[in-house]
Amino acid sequence: MITDSVIKEIYKKFSKPHKNQEDLRLDYFIPMLREHHAIENDGFEIVIKDLEEYNPFRRFLIRSLHAVIEFDKMIAFIFHNHILFFGKEDNQLRIHMKPVEKPSLFERIFKR
Repeated sequence: MITDSVIKEIYKKFSKPHKNQEDLRLDYFIPMLREHHAIENDGFEIVIKDLEEYNPFRRFLIRSLHAVIEFDKMIAFIFHNHILFFGKEDNQLRIHMKPVEKPSLFERIFKR
């Protein structure tokens, strides 16, 4: 189950982009997702054709992808500010936006 604490750990653990594209294992995950999602990989970007043309999550550069994680029923594409959760058993797509952190009292006082 993907809880808020799991999502928080994901953002913490994968805070930097991948160093090597092979580490993402896209050759393993993309064919698995094609059964329920219209998703394509051209080597530079990934396009999710299920989404409308104007949707900001329709296409993204592979170099902006931090990691790809497999869960029981979902596959998560992790980015700096959001996570795309693709359903493995259906065409479900969920998006989690990273919450904006409020500056601490110390930062508010001394950053003016």
